[in-house]
Amino acid sequence: MKKELILEIIQERWSPYSFTSSPIEDFRLKAMFEAAGHAPSSRNEQPWIFVYATRHDEKEFSEYLEFLDDSNKVWARNAYALVVTMARTRFALNGKPNRYALFDTGMAVAKLLLQALAFDIYCHQMGGFSEEKVISYFRLNDDIIPGTVMAIGYLGEGASLPPEVYKKDETRRPRKHVYEIAFRKSFANPAFKT
Repeated sequence: MKKELILEIIQERWSPYSFTSSPIEDFRLKAMFEAAGHAPSSRNEQPWIFVYATRHDEKEFSEYLEFLDDSNKVWARNAYALVVTMARTRFALNGKPNRYALFDTGMAVAKLLLQALAFDIYCHQMGGFSEEKVISYFRLNDDIIPGTVMAIGYLGEGASLPPEVYKKDETRRPRKHVYEIAFRKSFANPAFKT
């Protein structure tokens, strides 16, 4: 498939390690979360929850940093905002398990990422965090589970990063070819290989 057929904003999305702490206007943050709310979801459940702290919320921002693995704290501390994504895992209608909750939340996050990029704002999602700390901090019931923590901010220069992180920030991680992820009729038939 020709690369030019893919929307440029999708091609440009990446997860940097280098952020500035420059403020992001509230109207931009609001638009990003509103964009997330336009994601499809099973039974229109909209199971996503986003809880965030900005650098203006000094105490909470510091506490959110403590959720992260040390390797992520090194660079995420420079971002303007930290967002904890969560999903409600039961349907409000009948209380039954919603096995699509994290999938739907992922789609909401994708919309948030693209809206952010339209503002020249970058996001880096992290799986390297303590679920136990998040659950304890927010006193979550077992029907709400943490998904990721995201660092959000404008793109930085990377000068404050440790050399090994700066090197990772300079190199874009490769994407799989379409024939590695899409198959026609069976796994034996990769699609679009030619």
